[in-house]
Amino acid sequence: MKDLYLVILFVSLVDGKVISGQLKTREDWVFLDRFCFLSLDGLFNYDIQFPTELGAPSLLMYPDLQWEDAYKNPKAESCLAKQNVLIPEKHQIIPLSIYSMDSGCEYVHTPIGSNHTKSEYKTRIFCKNTRSFSTARERWWFIAVANCNSSKGLEIEYKFRMTNGKIGDYWYEHFSADEFYILPALTSFCFTYLFLLFTALIFAVELKCRQLFHVTYKIFLGSLAAQTIGLILLSIFYARYASTGVHIHGLKLSGKIFESISEFLFILLLLLLGKGFTVTRGRLRLPSAVKLTLFLAQYFILFTFLFFFQEYFFDPGKVLYLYESAPGYGLLLLRLIGWLMFLYGVVFSLKHFPEKSPFYFPFALLYSIWFLAGPITVLAANHLIDTWVREKTTIITEHFVSFIGHISFLFLTRPSAANKSFPYHVRTTQVGAESSTVSLEQFQNAYAPSYIDNNGRTVDIFTVTGVLQRVEGSNGDVFGVPAAFRAPPPKYLDVFPHEVPGAVEEMLKEPDMTQSESSDTEDQTNSIPPRETSRETLYTIA
Repeated sequence: MKDLYLVILFVSLVDGKVISGQLKTREDWVFLDRFCFLSLDGLFNYDIQFPTELGAPSLLMYPDLQWEDAYKNPKAESCLAKQNVLIPEKHQIIPLSIYSMDSGCEYVHTPIGSNHTKSEYKTRIFCKNTRSFSTARERWWFIAVANCNSSKGLEIEYKFRMTNGKIGDYWYEHFSADEFYILPALTSFCFTYLFLLFTALIFAVELKCRQLFHVTYKIFLGSLAAQTIGLILLSIFYARYASTGVHIHGLKLSGKIFESISEFLFILLLLLLGKGFTVTRGRLRLPSAVKLTLFLAQYFILFTFLFFFQEYFFDPGKVLYLYESAPGYGLLLLRLIGWLMFLYGVVFSLKHFPEKSPFYFPFALLYSIWFLAGPITVLAANHLIDTWVREKTTIITEHFVSFIGHISFLFLTRPSAANKSFPYHVRTTQVGAESSTVSLEQFQNAYAPSYIDNNGRTVDIFTVTGVLQRVEGSNGDVFGVPAAFRAPPPKYLDVFPHEVPGAVEEMLKEPDMTQSESSDTEDQTNSIPPRETSRETLYTIA
């Protein structure tokens, strides 16, 4: 492995990840920022100024292998102990002094007050230079400033620019090495989700026309919309960052909040469907509703605390991934509990309604994988994936898992005659009308397919328009027929009865008043062939 050292370069300014600020503290050692630099291609530019009374502070560049020996290490509590972790011969320590040729420091005299005619000036030290990195691989570098030889603390103004590519390289220049490929991946997911949302809205119109637009599908639309908004905000954040190198923290935080809302709604959707809500029952039993409410309340509170923890207690010098924290592991545990609740609900729904197995078998398999993919991804990221590729790997994997979950549900609920797994069979009007007058067990049976033929096979009627009209067949069965199409056409002999031998004479014949009303009806029924509704005409492909 190559030795870790810093190569001194005198080059012009470039734009990259830009951070700036003023630091005034009694501490003699302070961590400022971190960045994952590429070998040779990575550049670190600094502009630092401070008063001469401060002495000669140093800019410290810690590679990731040496960082743990210095940061919050009981064996390195003093400033000198933390600084001695580094090797000066490898240019990891940059003395900010005019006597150091490598520092780029010089005296700057600025006038005091607004009257420039006076000869009163304030002398400050201004340091400006650029460094590159030579390592065996991309590596995290942690930037700190120290003033170990003075008891006055630190008082500096700084501005850092960190890059990983050539000037004008939109996809690489401003990004840390662990953030490569995030922007193109999020942009691709963004356009994909816009298409999914458009498709889901078309399906929603179809379902609403058929009175199958249930509350669970509305929750799915909410989850899909929140995920789309989150992706749009994150794509804008990374696109602006790629152009300017400046983080807009509120934009990124808003995108993550919307994605968390999407995940929360989707977990709610899966647990409701696992319990059979809108599939095998119209409402949940009270114990189930209480358990579900308590679980979701804990999940929401922990999610909220995780964002609060990230905002106010997150230590970027110690934690490189959001889930490397107590709230993060708590969310993983709740997700596993949610998976067990999901399986429990599915098992009992199948036990009482085995006819719904075409929906529940693929549903349980797909979303068991979905529930477990999140914890597996996080644990792998925390313990198996290298830190310099962790963020891009986890972000892309998490969005891919979310995409699989949403597109799978969209596929299972597509309103098509070819969809044997379609879960909804009761009308939304039946939910409101029957749930108040029918017992729960009877109401569950109302969610069975609406028609069963003579062979015991269930038949689901799907149409293109979804607007149905009721047509009564000769045997008393009631069928739904598309309103955009006429009712099933009568048979030829029904329209032209004169071609039936004796039919015209029978129609012109005076009715026999001596016959009973029942026999008269029987004669008329027997004389003209009955109008039948052919079931083959009821099926159209959506």
